[in-house]
Amino acid sequence: MFLLLLKGPPVYLAKHKGNISSVLQKSVIGEPHLWLESLQEWQNLQKQVSKEAILQGQREVEKRKSEGCPFVSKTKVCKHDTTVKDNFAQYDQTAREAPAQSKNMSSKEVNTARSPTFSSDNDNTVSFRVSCRCSGGNAKKTTAQEVGRIIGLLLSKQFGWKPNLQRPVLEVFVHLNDMYSVVGFPILRQPLAYRSYIQNTGLRSTTAWAMVTLAEIGHASYLGADISDSQLTHALANMKKAGISDSVAFLKGSVLNIPVLSGSIDVVISDIPFGKKFKCSKDMKELLPDIIREMERVLRIGGVIVLLLSQNLHYNLKKNVYFKSVQTTEVSHEKEALLKCKDESIHLKKGCVHHDFQSLVYVESHPVSLGVTEAVMFKCKKI
Repeated sequence: MFLLLLKGPPVYLAKHKGNISSVLQKSVIGEPHLWLESLQEWQNLQKQVSKEAILQGQREVEKRKSEGCPFVSKTKVCKHDTTVKDNFAQYDQTAREAPAQSKNMSSKEVNTARSPTFSSDNDNTVSFRVSCRCSGGNAKKTTAQEVGRIIGLLLSKQFGWKPNLQRPVLEVFVHLNDMYSVVGFPILRQPLAYRSYIQNTGLRSTTAWAMVTLAEIGHASYLGADISDSQLTHALANMKKAGISDSVAFLKGSVLNIPVLSGSIDVVISDIPFGKKFKCSKDMKELLPDIIREMERVLRIGGVIVLLLSQNLHYNLKKNVYFKSVQTTEVSHEKEALLKCKDESIHLKKGCVHHDFQSLVYVESHPVSLGVTEAVMFKCKKI
C-alpha cells in the first residue's frame, strides 16, 4: 500500500549518466514542495499505523489467552511496534526542531525548505532508501540499481536526506516503464499479502481491488469457481480466516463450462492464466474467445465482465475479436481500434479466425503492473 506522490507519462532515459540525472531531476523529483507535503501526510498516516499495530498486538494476546494459551510470546509483536515507533520518533523529533531553525530563513528559503529534512544536523535528518523498478525500454539502457542510486543522490542534494539501506525511516518507491512513471511512499512495513487473515497468497490484493472497483460491485453475494482442488482449498482457508465464509460460496468447475444457469450472474471477474507462475497447457489465445462466450452465457443483461489479461492476450483480443459498436461521439483511441477490427479483418491472411460478440459492448481497458510483468484490465458489458 502506497501513498502516491507522482503518476505521470513514461520517462525516457538516455544512455549517458549525466543526461539520466537531468531527466530524473525534472521528471521524478519535479516540484520539491510536493515531496514535502507528501512527507507530512505520510507522517500522519504513520501515527495511525503505529496505533493500529499496537491495538492489533493487544488483540492477538487477548485472543491467545482466551483460547487457553498461558505462554504468549510478545517478542515478535513488540519488535515490530518498537521499529515503527522508533522510526517515527526520529522523524517526529526532527519535525519539532525544524520551526526554530526556519525562523532565520528568508521567505524564499522557507517555501523551498519547510521540512525537518533540511536540518544541517545529520542526526536529525530523515533517513531513506530508494526502491526502484525499471521495465520496458529503460531496462535496456540502464539498471534499476543505477536509477535508484541517482535518485538517491538527487534527494540527498535537494532535501538533505541521509541514505540508510538497513533501517530507513522513509522508503521511496519508483517504478518506470513504457506506459507510466510512478513514485510513492509505502505506508506499511510489510506487503499487504502478509496480513494475518491471508493464509495463502494469490493475485495481488491491489490488483484485485482495482478489478472489483472497475466492475462497480456494490452489496452482493459472491460465488467463486476454479477447476483446481488446491486453489479452492486455499480460498476457503482465506475466507474462514477473514471471517466472511457466510458471504462467499465456491464451486468446482471450468471457466469453459461454468456450473451456473444462463443469465444468472451480474458480474464476472477473472484472472486469465498467463506468465510463468500461472499458465495453461493449452494455447490461451485460442481458448480466450470460448472463455468469453461462456461468460457471456451466464451474464445477465446489463452485467459486466472484467478480465486481467497479459499484453499479448489483450493485443490478440483486439486483433481477432470484435464487439458490438458503441454509439458515442467521444470514442477513445483503443475503442476505435476495436471498432475497426471488423473492417480491417478483410485485409488479414486467409484462414484467420475471427469471433463476433454481438451482445457484448467494449467499455474500457487499463494497463496495470504486476512487478516485472505488465498486464491489462479489460471490461465489457452485456446489452
